[in-house]
Amino acid sequence: MKRQWITAGVIGVCLVILGAIWFILGNPEETGEEDQKAETSVWKGKERIQEIRVENEQGGYILRWENDEAEAEGMEDLPFDTKMADGIRDDLENMKTEKKVTDGKERLSDFGLITPKAQAEVIGENGKKIEISVGDEVPDQEDPSRYILWMDQVWTVKSSKVDGLLSGENGLISKKLTPDDTDGENSILVTRMTISRESEDDLTLAYAKSQELAGYTVNSYELVSPFTYPADAEVTSDVFPVLFGVEAKTVEAVHPSEEEKEKMGLSSPWRTLQVEYTDGADQTRSFTLAASRPENGQVYVMAGDTDVIYLCSQEDLPWLEYTEETLLSRTVLAPDIKTIEELVITEGGKTHRFRFEHVGEETEQITCDGTKTDGDSFRNFYYTLAGMSADEVLFDGFPDTSSMKEFLGIRYRYQDGTEDVLVCYEEGSRQIYGELNQKERGFRLSASQVETMLETLKRLTEGEEITARY
Repeated sequence: MKRQWITAGVIGVCLVILGAIWFILGNPEETGEEDQKAETSVWKGKERIQEIRVENEQGGYILRWENDEAEAEGMEDLPFDTKMADGIRDDLENMKTEKKVTDGKERLSDFGLITPKAQAEVIGENGKKIEISVGDEVPDQEDPSRYILWMDQVWTVKSSKVDGLLSGENGLISKKLTPDDTDGENSILVTRMTISRESEDDLTLAYAKSQELAGYTVNSYELVSPFTYPADAEVTSDVFPVLFGVEAKTVEAVHPSEEEKEKMGLSSPWRTLQVEYTDGADQTRSFTLAASRPENGQVYVMAGDTDVIYLCSQEDLPWLEYTEETLLSRTVLAPDIKTIEELVITEGGKTHRFRFEHVGEETEQITCDGTKTDGDSFRNFYYTLAGMSADEVLFDGFPDTSSMKEFLGIRYRYQDGTEDVLVCYEEGSRQIYGELNQKERGFRLSASQVETMLETLKRLTEGEEITARY
């Protein structure tokens, strides 16, 4: 019995020892993958990288730097993304290993390093050279890592440091399709925007002038095709900014054949955008985009003379849906007060006559029915008058006004002897129809804004100070 207890004790001690060994060494199949941290710089020293030669599943590339300017071999005729190239160099120069797989060299197939995802030769300014092979991603990592072979050893590094080595030439093509509005909206001035439309007339906006409106200087534009008409005052803030800083999602084809252009809808583009502008240095510049008909929210695009087809999201190209109706001004009338000699407003049997002399000068004088009117108060009233905006602008198909009640007349007489006359009628419940110069064009307006203008006019003519509403 004593011998049996001794034997049982020996077996127990052995089991404890074996358990401790298993706990310390772990599963033999995992030995090496859970090695201690071994952080070290891959590109040691301060020498800058001058050349990177990459071979990978995408074909690879060769990058060089001359006087710190990046260039890619064989991409001289393509829009090269220098920022991407500089980022690849910076990642390699600052890459540190995370862990060393101590027996990794004997198990390269376990890490995707028998047939690497990429192989890179990195050469420094003074001839320093290293070679890196990139393998599989490390499994079950919150912060993505990859295996690399470097200095004849297997290591793990952050994926972000070697992702650039997995790209081909297409990954080095710039996806920026239009310039950034880096100078700000006050410096860049769009002078002309033309959208050529398949089977339709061109849609063209052109810069008209800068003018003072109610004491504020604004840039004015007009439609010059398919007809001539003032453009929406908001084009500067709503339309033009989305034309700048456009980037594609992906590069789809480089040096595409005519068959590829036909397949992607670019042999005869559905829409072509051309923008002319002056930059902050007052230099005249332009850019062009040709686009296919949208399909499932995606659009194929070519930029200028660049022989590359890109894929874009339709939502990034709102100009594809622009029409004359969306761009024309809905403002009824907004002439520069410096051009007006007399303004006559008739409403409810009352007529108010404003006359203007030397507007904008020290001797400025604005009168209402012969009585001098405060210039600031008039300008604040004029803002409500000039700001009346139509829900609909009519160029033909005008309604019959013979059965409508006329209730408001506005006559502008200008210093050059010409006139504009707007007559307003009650067309329906809370709906006003305005007719300019006897069917030159028509407007449908909400009654509320007309009432606001007339209420402000009443206060002005009664001598009340009119303050700005904005």
